[in-house]
Amino acid sequence: MTSTEPDTHREDIVPGPETLSHDPMFIEFAQQVFGGSEIADGLAPDQLVQLAAIGQMRVYDSGDLICDEHEHSDELYIVGSGAVEVWLDPASIGDQTSAPRKIASLQAGQTCGELALLDGGVRSARLRAGPHGARLMAFTCAELLALCEADTGIGYRLMRNLAGALALRLRLQDMQLYSSE
Repeated sequence: MTSTEPDTHREDIVPGPETLSHDPMFIEFAQQVFGGSEIADGLAPDQLVQLAAIGQMRVYDSGDLICDEHEHSDELYIVGSGAVEVWLDPASIGDQTSAPRKIASLQAGQTCGELALLDGGVRSARLRAGPHGARLMAFTCAELLALCEADTGIGYRLMRNLAGALALRLRLQDMQLYSSE
């Protein structure tokens, strides 16, 4: 039996970056989503459009699970609005008596999921939408790497920004450790 429905492919439905790069509404959307974001710092408007074209917008209600600790994943998230709470479960390191605790609250412009993206490992923490929910832009490792290889200028800036964001978080953790001694 043959179908009378037309054969449509994703590329026929969703415009590619070359089409979107000329769409003023999409350019404004990309600048709005990435404006002030730590990962997109220093990218030109046309580069922001290329980045936005490979992302997937996701919306979570308050308390919704975004991803779980120890879960395999290859996605990076940029918080567009709302907040993402980062939770650790002490049971994962053998502490069966302590309750899970929130260790961070990430706001608009911040990234999360970098470690699983960069090293292909499991999630190091549980991510939940904050009290007012969260709107995230999600990127898969394969799509980000393809973009970075296709445009090394974007690739250099993204990797430099990711390294800078991770270095800042490490410095803040160090300061917290030193101040608690």
